[in-house]
Amino acid sequence: MLGDEITTDLRAIRTAARTAAQSSGTPQTRTLTSKGINYGSITANPNGTFVTTGVVGVNADLRVRPFFAQGGTISIREFLVGAFNAEMGLQSDDIDLRNAAINRQRVTTPSGMILDGTADAIEAPPVTGNNGVDPDGDGVANEMPVSLIDFEEFYLLNYFKPAVSVSPDRAADVNAGRTVFTNVGCASCHIATLTINADRRVADVETVFSDFNPGSPTTSGNPLNRLFATATPRIVTIDDPSAEPVIKQAARQSFVVNNFFADLKRHDLGNNFVERNFDGTFQRQFITEPLWGVATTAPYGHDGRSQTLEEVILRHGGEAQAARDGFNGQSRANKNLVLAFLNSLVLFPPDDTASNTANINPAASNFPQNGHGAIALTPLFNNPADIE
Repeated sequence: MLGDEITTDLRAIRTAARTAAQSSGTPQTRTLTSKGINYGSITANPNGTFVTTGVVGVNADLRVRPFFAQGGTISIREFLVGAFNAEMGLQSDDIDLRNAAINRQRVTTPSGMILDGTADAIEAPPVTGNNGVDPDGDGVANEMPVSLIDFEEFYLLNYFKPAVSVSPDRAADVNAGRTVFTNVGCASCHIATLTINADRRVADVETVFSDFNPGSPTTSGNPLNRLFATATPRIVTIDDPSAEPVIKQAARQSFVVNNFFADLKRHDLGNNFVERNFDGTFQRQFITEPLWGVATTAPYGHDGRSQTLEEVILRHGGEAQAARDGFNGQSRANKNLVLAFLNSLVLFPPDDTASNTANINPAASNFPQNGHGAIALTPLFNNPADIE
């Protein structure tokens, strides 16, 4: 969603520059900025062409591609269909991707993502029903129903955000480490907070560190790991005059994404990150990795060649050289504070996290191994009685 909105902003700036150039009869240069992030500049000529040599961090088409290390894929749907094919050997002739990529149409997926084949290069599905291609030769061209792609897109869109886990005895170190992190320059690319203008999710699901209190199960943590999840609906309801349940749709309100720590831009991180492509060319630029969840996602780097957080920090160069040197110039104590901060950015295990949709039940047999809560999102379904 952030990538879509930034793309819209950058392209609006490009259009305004072209209008000004055609009106004035002279080239017009505009700075490309969205959500406080600078993507360089673009110059529009009176004849409608553009000079894009000043564009940085994105392709010349100004489309932000947030998926994969090199920033090469636009949407969750493309990511899913590609992963099912490449990692699991399951080919899908997804109709939305086919219409956008092959038929060059403007498509809105069931989860509200716009795939605009008239403006973007959308990745086509690995098979198309039009010609019966069967890449793996097993006699089945289309191996996945479109409904499964729809469900997976919805699931990933609305899944848990990584969060911050800070026990009271570590709060001072974590806060101090975040200050050092910012002061040495890491936050210039790893931007902590960005705002979505129109949130397409139907719920915000997050997990927090909390003390266990059996007397208040809806606000307490988990006796196993002191974690508690909250599922907050972000919907509007539309009354259905029939006997069916009301229709629940995303309210599309603004939402502040906290502890994201990325800028959705590609950067040259120096020779230590360069990767040779299969065609012999070299990949030098990689999209800034969001740091939420970084404490539990080792090994590090797009290639997994760094085993620890300190190793991957010291591996930075290129555009990040100054921030890397700023960290390396700190005392051992300050370095440890930064690491304490980064180690507070974690992924939580949902199956061991009590939540406000499946509350703790101290009366359950063998408590707390049973009845300590779970992530059950059924109450958020359009029809909670229909659990698919």
